[in-house]
Amino acid sequence: MLIDLKIGKLTHRDLGQMQMYVNFYDRDVMNDDENPTIGIILCRDKKETIARYTLPEDNTQIFASKYKLYLPTEDELIREVDYVAKRLEGV
Repeated sequence: MLIDLKIGKLTHRDLGQMQMYVNFYDRDVMNDDENPTIGIILCRDKKETIARYTLPEDNTQIFASKYKLYLPTEDELIREVDYVAKRLEGV
């Protein structure tokens, strides 16, 4: 699992960059016995918080069948980022 934390507006470039990292990791780094890599981008700016999953090319069905039961939803991730950000505002 690759995680990218960003401050500011999420862009298509950010999504493409994470997709490139996920594809690179699956192709050149991961071992044969490992599951396909999942990328998570958590992004927060003054107006909103966004969470996005990225998957290896042509593996959208893997997410639904293997990981959806174990990973938080994008909405759950957003709530957690907002919770932590509010706690850190007073620090």
